[in-house]
Amino acid sequence: MEKIVVLGGYGEMGRIISIDLAETADKFRIVIAGRDGKKAEAFAKSFNKPNIIGVGADLNNHKQMKQVLEGAKVLINATNYYFNVQVMKTALKAHVNYIDLGGLYHTTLKQLRLHDKFKKAKIIALLGCGSTPGITNIMAHYGAEKLDRIHEIHIQFADKDYTNYNMPFVVPYSMQTVFDEFTKRPAVFTNGKMTFADPLGGGINVTFPQPVGKVLCRYSLHSELASLPKHFASRGIKECSFRGGWDPDFVNKTSFLIQAGFASETPIIVKGNKVVPRDVAVALLNRFLPPESVKVNDVEFLRVELKGTRKKKEQTLVVYCKAVSNKKWNIPAGSWDTGVPLSIVAQMIATGHISGGGVYPSDARNINPKKFFKELKKRNMKVFIAKR
Repeated sequence: MEKIVVLGGYGEMGRIISIDLAETADKFRIVIAGRDGKKAEAFAKSFNKPNIIGVGADLNNHKQMKQVLEGAKVLINATNYYFNVQVMKTALKAHVNYIDLGGLYHTTLKQLRLHDKFKKAKIIALLGCGSTPGITNIMAHYGAEKLDRIHEIHIQFADKDYTNYNMPFVVPYSMQTVFDEFTKRPAVFTNGKMTFADPLGGGINVTFPQPVGKVLCRYSLHSELASLPKHFASRGIKECSFRGGWDPDFVNKTSFLIQAGFASETPIIVKGNKVVPRDVAVALLNRFLPPESVKVNDVEFLRVELKGTRKKKEQTLVVYCKAVSNKKWNIPAGSWDTGVPLSIVAQMIATGHISGGGVYPSDARNINPKKFFKELKKRNMKVFIAKR
């Protein structure tokens, strides 16, 4: 029985990966690992399945990590992207295949430099295997197959949320990552060169299928830009961008927190104690977790627009992925479509459908789009193309 380890498997994203593995991967041994061994064990026991166990795993405890990864086929990194390089090196040392949620561009570039070491070890690392990056990268590859030349690729997401949270603020995913996406200069590939724009700049109205409709989408730093321009360089790409279609109220509230200094990582003195404003803000905002009585009801669209030529004629394709909230587990669409892909890719590696050595982004043709989309459909996520 092949072994799959989910590091951070009881966390915000790790929990969703673990849930999908519990529902679809009975022929594998699943290890839910994290710094808090008791939490990991309790979460694993909640599935009441003999193939799922929970263990303590501290990245800085090399002996412990060696034991956790011994005999593993795949390590799924569900921790914050700050730890990606460290986790990758741990996987390399243990000779275990590796996948993660993405490195927010700059970290992804650092990870790609480990390619030769992974290739020599004959193990594979696939970077950015969530929703965006992840599904969007594979959608770009899928759409590009239908064009001869690729001039532009533009990625956006947006959702429609009907949930009555009755809360002043709801954290959609890691607040550390949100602060980084809203404050770091986003990479934008334009006129054949990589540039960096103002955070949340470049706003354009994008029309999504109903019920989402027209949404203002803004630039944000994202991992897709670390790979797509290079991947399609030989096919003539000149423009590539990522924009997020966050709810305006969420953007306003987050922007206020940033302007007020709550996202700062520079320590300040409060009543004689040194504190980091961002650490305090993240801890406070993480308290806003919806109670179980709140029933999530939303829909999200991932959108990849490709412009190019086919048989020397200009053509524009738009590839969509529609995801809806998971009613059984009460998981929002944007979280469900982020966690599930890592479970799918891990199982593809464990069964030998993905093999080889080296470090690759998820758009590097290692993942068969049709097979991957078929698995998404089983989880109520549909990919389709609209021609323009």
